[in-house]
Amino acid sequence: MFKKKPLLALLTLACSPAMAAAVVVSGDPVVVTATRTAQPLSSVLSDVSVLGREEIEQSGSLSLPELLSRQPGIEIYSSGGEGKSTSLMLRGSRPDHVLVLVDGMRIASGTSGTTALEHIPLGAIEKIEILRGPASSLYGADAIGGVVQIFTRRGDGEPTLSFQSGIGAEGKRTAGAGISGKSGNTGFNLAVDYNRTDGISSRPAPKYNPDRDAYENTTYIASVQHELAAGHSLGLNLYQSEGSSAYDGTINKADEIRFRLQGESLELKNRLRDNWQSALRYSNSIDKQDTFTKGNFSAPSSLAATRQHEWQWQNDVQWQGVGQFGIGAAHTTQQVETLTSFNGAQRTVNSLFTSYQGSFGAHSVQGSVRQDHNSQFGSKRTGQLSYGYALTPAWLLGAAYGTAFKAPTFNQLYWSGSGASYHGNPLLRPEQAHNRELSVKWRQQNAHASLVAFDNRITDLIASKSSADGLQVNIDQARITGQTLEAGNSWGDISLSGSVTSQRARSEPSGKLLARHAQRFGSLVGAWQLNRLRLSTEWRASGRRYDDADNSVVLGGYAVTNLGADYQLNKNWLLNTRLTNITDKEYQTAQGYNQLRRGWFVGVRYSE
Repeated sequence: MFKKKPLLALLTLACSPAMAAAVVVSGDPVVVTATRTAQPLSSVLSDVSVLGREEIEQSGSLSLPELLSRQPGIEIYSSGGEGKSTSLMLRGSRPDHVLVLVDGMRIASGTSGTTALEHIPLGAIEKIEILRGPASSLYGADAIGGVVQIFTRRGDGEPTLSFQSGIGAEGKRTAGAGISGKSGNTGFNLAVDYNRTDGISSRPAPKYNPDRDAYENTTYIASVQHELAAGHSLGLNLYQSEGSSAYDGTINKADEIRFRLQGESLELKNRLRDNWQSALRYSNSIDKQDTFTKGNFSAPSSLAATRQHEWQWQNDVQWQGVGQFGIGAAHTTQQVETLTSFNGAQRTVNSLFTSYQGSFGAHSVQGSVRQDHNSQFGSKRTGQLSYGYALTPAWLLGAAYGTAFKAPTFNQLYWSGSGASYHGNPLLRPEQAHNRELSVKWRQQNAHASLVAFDNRITDLIASKSSADGLQVNIDQARITGQTLEAGNSWGDISLSGSVTSQRARSEPSGKLLARHAQRFGSLVGAWQLNRLRLSTEWRASGRRYDDADNSVVLGGYAVTNLGADYQLNKNWLLNTRLTNITDKEYQTAQGYNQLRRGWFVGVRYSE
């Protein structure tokens, strides 16, 4: 199901007569993820989206996966309702081909290779940056499809209090509070966020337990940034999210996952000269998941815990008339703990990276090279080069080529098993990717449009040797080609934005489509400000997909429409309401897992 009318609206938006005016870029957001250095979005050659705090709040989204699902090039699938295992696919890549960072830290599982996005609350987030395309030359392993970087809230200005609370369908209730600001040379932010829902039954009866699968999450955030002297600062960031999520694994017994995501970082920034900025950071992160099955909550049936330590030193130097150079090094240790004994439970990665960006009249160049040495499989070098040509101040033509790789997970390397069951292979090589893309971008005032075409070829994909042998081997290849059209504009108090992606993600040489990747998907979002009242609507759609590699199990296409209304009660208080899936669409993003039907939410927010 993928109707044409909303797509025609997007094309009309992209071709609006307003786009003939001269460029005036206002409120240009700053992007860090695209080059590892702060730069205006209008000067970035990569395919990037930025979601600020105001946009996050006005979106009306009730979870991070819901918010990300309406961004260009992103597909989401989940194992049930809110808080259940959720996977993000970017530009047709697999979930373990997307690198997720929280304040620059990897908080991810070394056994599955993914980040539990479902456990990161929106209330904790200040900004999200989405970088599409290969980024291993900037961030190392796993960034084949791109990078999603989440920045938690920071303190600035006069100290202020904030509070939010709400209730919704399926027994949902939320609450949160925080204080942030700056006192003298010290900025700070302290916040807590609580979310609970009774949930829905994740899987259909009678094969699975028909009970509701509840979810509960409590998140704590603390950050302090102190200016030691002009150009010199020390920052401490602490993040922890913990709770439980019930799921359906058996017919009539309760099953539950208890999780904890945790990260701490200490960063020293120094302006050594007017043109030389240095940053030294240490970070520690934990991803832990205990699984309890068949009503036995005294001892876990499985455990997956990952701890990562990283030292990173980065230097950025501006050379007048030439451009900006970056050079850095990193040392990472990753250790896993499971109830199953692994032959290898720890690895280290030593990295060197350098980057360059420069502009010469209408021409712009950005490039990066990185060398990673992994104790498990040796060295890997990746690179990226982008070129941009400004036809006019409003129009930018771009071309890019980049390589990336994904390191095998600990499960893929060492999981025990035999025969048809899944079992690891310590001789695995990294998966490799070569990506080419062309782009046309337009931007002025509050309007923008872009068209990006991409061609990503991935080799040495890891998969089971055969249906009769579950040994993990480098056997598959894939080619992902496609285009993403994105546009947005505003006319006074009315705004409209949207995107559509057309892609073909297929295995080679069989030509079969990769599992759970639609050939077309997109979204359309509109808003209307009426004095104190803000009305919004959101439409998301996806075409049919296959749930398996053999293309024998079909997942039907779907479209979901949400409505929202926010009312500013006074200067400090805001009432926000939301109706979700108003047509009560029944659909699945993964075979055999239920999704939320029609729902509602009412909440209040207070901010000074």
